Amino acid sequence: MRETQPQKIAVRCPNWVGDLVMCTPALRSLRQHFTSAHISVMVKPALRAVIEHLPFVDEIIEYEPKGRDRGLINYISFMSHLRKQRFDLGILMPHSFSSGLVFYLAAIPERVGYNRNARGWMLTRKVAPFTEQGKIVPVNMVRLYLELVKNLGCSAADSRVELKTSASAEKWVDNFFAQQGIADDDFTVVIIPGATFGSSKCWKDSSFAEVADALISEYRARVFIVPGPGEADIAQSIRNNMKQPPVDMGRGILPLDRLMALVRRCSLLVTNDTGPRHFGVAFNKPVIVLMGPTDPRYTDYGLDKTVILRGNADCAPCHLKTCPTDHCCMTLITPQKVLTAAREMIEKYYLTSR
Repeated sequence: MRETQPQKIAVRCPNWVGDLVMCTPALRSLRQHFTSAHISVMVKPALRAVIEHLPFVDEIIEYEPKGRDRGLINYISFMSHLRKQRFDLGILMPHSFSSGLVFYLAAIPERVGYNRNARGWMLTRKVAPFTEQGKIVPVNMVRLYLELVKNLGCSAADSRVELKTSASAEKWVDNFFAQQGIADDDFTVVIIPGATFGSSKCWKDSSFAEVADALISEYRARVFIVPGPGEADIAQSIRNNMKQPPVDMGRGILPLDRLMALVRRCSLLVTNDTGPRHFGVAFNKPVIVLMGPTDPRYTDYGLDKTVILRGNADCAPCHLKTCPTDHCCMTLITPQKVLTAAREMIEKYYLTSR
């Protein structure tokens, strides 16, 4: 046991949007336990907006090992910067060898992380991964990160994911809704048709179009089709397949802070198994997730208002970025199944509240 409480804590946060959202209960638990400590979190610049307004983070340190911090000179410069910060405690949420090496070279005296990927020698406190019969098993990331900080004496009782939108993003939504003639009580649907992970996670464009058309016809829905970076063609394909126009969003690509604010204001989120699905959970929205190649145990949390639809293919979960066969894990999810789930959610969470 340490003799004194750490005054400066560095947290290496996850590299994916969804994982970053799922680590927020652990960050909150850290703040509640180490009340006087200065907590700095390391994130990729592109993900900064997801957590920068949370009340339990004192400082954000941007780190992009495959971008601006790439290369020996930049890497050494970043290590030097961390050393000068004189952190007492470093917490590693990613399991990678490289994340452990960063804190080891930065000479952070106490380094805590899961003992995986041959990095145990770099950790001063090695946390055993979840196993069954000697094999590592999937657990949801909320639990995984909470158990990590629990080893430091933090509570693991509160598993609510938490996000906070910026005032500027909320103002953008206000203005955009006004321009589009969208009222506060209109039924609004956000569709996330892409996935940074790879095409294996993506549902068919024509299927998204069919669902969107039906929701417009049946509920006068105002539908937002929001692709991620490099996915504008996906959104355009859905629009081309639709018989009725969605909300005009131009190319539709939004910064993460605006996407968070838009999801916070929507009535229903329909999405592939990708990062923004977790925005819906954080803001307590009804969410329909179309899941094919990934294991649902990694995200098995906060499902009170979430419906997971799976194709239940024999080859799933494979966790391959692209499907080498017929992509049946996603094509077996029909528009009719999605609409059935949507109608049930609309009846339960939207129509009864009007």
